[in-house]
Amino acid sequence: MENNNRRILAVSAHPDDIEFSSGGTLLKMTGKGYEVFLVVATNGENGFKIPSNNRKERIAVRKKEQMAAARYAGIKKVFFLGYKDGFLKYTDQLRERFVKIIRDVKPSIIFSFDPSNKIFESVNLHHRDHRVISEVVFDAVFAARNRYMYPGKTHSVDFFYFYGCDRPNYFENITSFIDKKIKFISFHRSQYYDLDSLSLWVKKNLSNWTKKYKYSEKFRIVKIKQPFITNV
Repeated sequence: MENNNRRILAVSAHPDDIEFSSGGTLLKMTGKGYEVFLVVATNGENGFKIPSNNRKERIAVRKKEQMAAARYAGIKKVFFLGYKDGFLKYTDQLRERFVKIIRDVKPSIIFSFDPSNKIFESVNLHHRDHRVISEVVFDAVFAARNRYMYPGKTHSVDFFYFYGCDRPNYFENITSFIDKKIKFISFHRSQYYDLDSLSLWVKKNLSNWTKKYKYSEKFRIVKIKQPFITNV
């Protein structure tokens, strides 16, 4: 999709959400000249696969891994919000933080969990942090373009790329990017230390969404309709 504003804000609840859901697509888009900014809402410390009783150490490891992955993908900046993994709550403060980020970054596209997917078929996909972040981001996009809700210069986003969707309307061909996507994920070694199994699992279970392409990522793309009178 071509757009004069070639900025993307990718939003995740935890380190590695974006890599798994949208990594191939984002790698393609950075290659086309898009600037990608990443928000990581929680520390991800409770999804640690390597035994460790030191919470600060787990947080530090996950942040280090996320920064390494971001450098690999050419991500311009990572916003770490620092919330406790598994305990994210929808608050006005959290929405306001996202409004500020949206207005500062000024993206044309936002990648986020799909707030409409409430089928609760997977405890991993539909758990609390994912549900909360999806609704907060959706509401922040509305608030960011409103001149009265929060002070500051408004900004209007053009498109949502919703991942984790149950009603996809778009499939991105990532066949030539599948190995780069796996490399992108592999920086999170505290989560996926068996790289051979990771590669096989991604190819067999996470990239076969359409018969049109060998490997793909799925999205529900929503064009955000702007009001007739802007900034209200």
